[in-house]
Amino acid sequence: MKNILSIILLTLIISCSNKNKTDNELLEKDKKELQENLDSYKVSTYKFAKILIRASVSKDTTSTEFQSFKTDLDRIFNKVTNYDTNNPESLSVLDYISIYRDYKKMETFIMETDEDIFPTLSDAFNIIYGDSISQNQEYLSGKDKEYVQNIEHSILSAIVILSKDLGKEVSLYECTKTKPELLPDSEIKTLLQYFRGFLFFEKGLYYLSEDEISRNIDWLNKNKDVDLYYTRLFFKWGNLDNEKTHIGFHSLNHLFRGFDRLMMDRQIDEDRALKDFEIFLQDAKEIGLDNEIIWSIETYLYLKNEKNEQAINSLTKLKLSNLLSSNDKKRIKEAIEYVKNRESGKVLNDVYDKYFLSKIAAKYMFSILAKVDWEKVMKEQNIPHTEEMFKTIEKFNKMIESLNKYTNGEKIKEVGEDIQKKSENLWNKAKELVE
Repeated sequence: MKNILSIILLTLIISCSNKNKTDNELLEKDKKELQENLDSYKVSTYKFAKILIRASVSKDTTSTEFQSFKTDLDRIFNKVTNYDTNNPESLSVLDYISIYRDYKKMETFIMETDEDIFPTLSDAFNIIYGDSISQNQEYLSGKDKEYVQNIEHSILSAIVILSKDLGKEVSLYECTKTKPELLPDSEIKTLLQYFRGFLFFEKGLYYLSEDEISRNIDWLNKNKDVDLYYTRLFFKWGNLDNEKTHIGFHSLNHLFRGFDRLMMDRQIDEDRALKDFEIFLQDAKEIGLDNEIIWSIETYLYLKNEKNEQAINSLTKLKLSNLLSSNDKKRIKEAIEYVKNRESGKVLNDVYDKYFLSKIAAKYMFSILAKVDWEKVMKEQNIPHTEEMFKTIEKFNKMIESLNKYTNGEKIKEVGEDIQKKSENLWNKAKELVE
């Protein structure tokens, strides 16, 4: 009981402290938390794989630390690129333990090194898979390099968020490596900022997300005539013209800024959220959108304004959605009963609260991201060797998955016992590798 009271007290203290802070102070707090989220083994091993690829074609001779690891990096890179994903045994358990040993040896170097000092992935794949002409081309530099690696980081951040092995932590890392301010004003930039805003929202970094999306809304308001080809592609809005696509995308930016503000602690944030939701519904209905997000927000606003009958209608539509799990639908059914019987003045309870509302929005966005053909997007951006890049990414994802599987303490012990039965000599070798 004492522990529970302590947790409640701590939560109240944090909540009260946030209520007294300015927007800028809370934004800086999120930036610090973002960096803390990147300090993880999952991010470190993923970055290790990225550096293996990009450093494999590096001509840098100035860093003595890099040169001391170059031989190991090249050896591991060659081992993984020759890995057959259809034949898991093409890399043995001992291979993975050996790779893990090398990784641990250079772990500090990996975490402290900015991968963007190395050639772009595009340049790396030109050398690995290109013909003699492309192999002799100069590596990208300056603004050209910044643009291409920004595109690479942004697309990878979208791809890996859907991976069960990499997921949100690695996607967040790729997101932090993108620099939207260095991209020219374009549709790609506004989509990138929207995705970053969504990912920050997913990680609970609401002030970072709000800042990203607010800049996006400002840009959209000033650029109403920009062609939004990829936006139509991503959101499956092929039936909309450019003007309506702009309105639809504008509505989704207000939607997620509203969610950011709803999850904050201050009353001013909730007031701002309600305004964002109203703009979202106004825009969405103007272009004829009718889906789970709209029904969710309608319900929230109807409940706020005590329009019970309209709220029940929206909840009933939501209950039939294929996007929601059986548990979600059960909660919605409970919410309908609650609304039917609730007392005047009681707006929400835990059956249909802001966390459940944001969960529906996140599911909607993930369903969209899952349907995007990222390989096609990269090909249309004229990024060479896209197919080979995706195959290599798959190989390295498999490597990271197996590395995690074979290098935990129990697995090493199990492998050691198996090897010991076969050969005392091999067992000694295995022990040397992990010491």
